[in-house]
Amino acid sequence: MSAMAKLGGRVSAGAASHAAVDLDTLVRSVLFLSVFLAAWISFHPFVDLSIPPQAVVEGGDVVNQIAFSSMFLAFATWTYCHEPRRLLLLLRPVLIGTVAWCVLSVLTSWEPSLAARRLSFALVVMSLSAMVLLLPKNLRQFSDLIAAAALIVLLACYLGVLLLPQLSIHHATDFLEPEHDGNWRGVFPHKNDAGATMVLFVFIGFYVARVRSLVLGGAIVVLSAVFLAFTQSKTAMGVLPMALILSAIIGRSRNPALGVFLVVAILFIFNLCSIGTVLFEPVRKLMEAIMPDATFTGRTEIWQLGLQAVAQRPITGYGYSTFWGTPEVVYGLGDSVTWANAATDAHNAYLNLALTIGIPGMLFVVVWVVILPIVDFCRQSPDPHTRALQTLFLRVCLYGVYAACFESSILQQVGEVWFFFMTSTFGLRYLSVTRAMA
Repeated sequence: MSAMAKLGGRVSAGAASHAAVDLDTLVRSVLFLSVFLAAWISFHPFVDLSIPPQAVVEGGDVVNQIAFSSMFLAFATWTYCHEPRRLLLLLRPVLIGTVAWCVLSVLTSWEPSLAARRLSFALVVMSLSAMVLLLPKNLRQFSDLIAAAALIVLLACYLGVLLLPQLSIHHATDFLEPEHDGNWRGVFPHKNDAGATMVLFVFIGFYVARVRSLVLGGAIVVLSAVFLAFTQSKTAMGVLPMALILSAIIGRSRNPALGVFLVVAILFIFNLCSIGTVLFEPVRKLMEAIMPDATFTGRTEIWQLGLQAVAQRPITGYGYSTFWGTPEVVYGLGDSVTWANAATDAHNAYLNLALTIGIPGMLFVVVWVVILPIVDFCRQSPDPHTRALQTLFLRVCLYGVYAACFESSILQQVGEVWFFFMTSTFGLRYLSVTRAMA
């Protein structure tokens, strides 16, 4: 039996009727699709960007909270009835350490009640990303369901562009960023969100083409690539080929030391060439010489503010998800106030982690989502039955690691990339442990 079949559980033979098997398949499929569509389409698709955005309220998005909490209860009930001990395979020390440090950051936060609510919701979503891997009964069902989810989102995006262009394409009338006029966004609130999701769909398309149907997988790749091109998302289009090339190198070598070195070295270079422009004058001059916009569309001012704030609270940070948007930051952190004070995130996940959970917390997360997935991938033998799935998860992790240098997409409460990133991280862990046990 394949590793994914072990993860997804077995269908009892003998006494179980055909109708019961069909019901079991239906329940698994509905749960699987519901959580992925909630993460990718969200409960607020086709946002009208010409309307000034509402201020972020302390209570958060009630619809999201109710919907994901309801899904969590449904998933927890299903998991309880289907070998819940399988989740214990994920309780590695670094994950426990990450959660513990986040709790510490909540206790020392300048907004402890807000940080506690946001961390609780993030843990709900994290739990969903782990439990969803237990649902498919085998690799075939997993590939069918992930392909269906991608096609549903693609269909919604293309229909939006055709039928609701005012709500699925950026326009000059957008309240915040009219400069993105003409860029496609589909069901997403921003072209960068759309672009990042299209990259994930390209990976899914390659996977489906390899294990299920060349025609179906090819269609997903083409539809996703075309939509990606019209989003004009520079980060997504730049990181996509790197993730494909690096996954091929790591897949061929299967050497964990080489894989970790390559991933970390490139990650260091990415951050040196971005945040490093704020810290080091030679780096800034070099980037000005080779790039038309060395400010990375204004991100350097945000990074400078963030680095100054990290220096003031480097150990515990300002509390999980409680820095940007707080009155202390919006109305001036220190003696000066710039437009950067009104930013919603650091536009760099690693800086964002240092700000919110401190430098030790950031290091915990880097070990968990950057280093250990590579080790988990390399410790698996190249089993022909699971090789394509391993590669899919590796590509998603690599994309998430590098895209995070320009977007705050790690340890979010919920996010298009972060949900599948977590699922892939847990997936590599599951496959690694089950292969080792076998």
